[in-house]
Amino acid sequence: MFSLERLSVSALGMLTRFTGQYFDPCKFNEGYVTPAREASDLVLRFVRYLEADPSQAASEQLASLAADPSLERWRAELSLAADRQRVNRRDHNYRHPSVEQVRCTLDDRSPANPADLAALVTDRIRRIGVRIKNGNANAWRPYWKENSHGNRDRPKHEESCRDTLLDALRPTLPPGVDAQPEGRYANRARADIRVAYRDSHVPVEVKKNDSRDVWSAAKSQLVDSYASDPETGGHGIYVVFWFGSDRTQPPTSGARPRSAANLRSRLEARLTQDNIDKVSVCVIDVEP
Repeated sequence: MFSLERLSVSALGMLTRFTGQYFDPCKFNEGYVTPAREASDLVLRFVRYLEADPSQAASEQLASLAADPSLERWRAELSLAADRQRVNRRDHNYRHPSVEQVRCTLDDRSPANPADLAALVTDRIRRIGVRIKNGNANAWRPYWKENSHGNRDRPKHEESCRDTLLDALRPTLPPGVDAQPEGRYANRARADIRVAYRDSHVPVEVKKNDSRDVWSAAKSQLVDSYASDPETGGHGIYVVFWFGSDRTQPPTSGARPRSAANLRSRLEARLTQDNIDKVSVCVIDVEP
């Protein structure tokens, strides 16, 4: 007999892949033990050990197993284990703030952890949105292309909109908080903006309302890729630029949203219960 506790993450992954492709998950309590039942239970034990491991290596191993076509019969179990492991990993890496850190946060200075950093950045982005919508300086103009007659008739590319937002965001952040484009996160994913303070990071995903994946990116990109990094604490910010209802990508069901506020509420409604307290949705109205 060997001890599973002594096996490396890579060894557990190899054994899961090798055994899982030949044996189905056990769905029924047969009342007696068969070789197939024993093998199925062993695969489940391998998965449970990976799930309990809070390391980055275990996250990558479970993601790889869940995407393996030869383990299709185990995909639901592996995907669930990957989700649980991400939660375990965030909890394992969470650091309680000191009294001084809490005081700095309350004084609107240095954030104490990823949650504080996310709240700070969300607040600044929403303030920028209010200035664009309600200010008298035509702050929406930098997000639009100008034609030969000097009229703004077409939205700029997504990256240009992101850079304009970044230029507006940076001066509003406290000293030491850094915002950069295209930050790297787990599984080599890249967020549009990476905001960092010491060892806390928050990814910001940016879309225009005419983007093909505007309805899915909060989950498929922000939650599944960037916010799985332990330095984010599972937090992330989803920013969508509103250029008008007629430019909005239609959802798979239901009518097009008629306003920026309506788009925001519908995007928030798509978040799961696990993510609703971790992901902030900001819809910036740049419609002239």
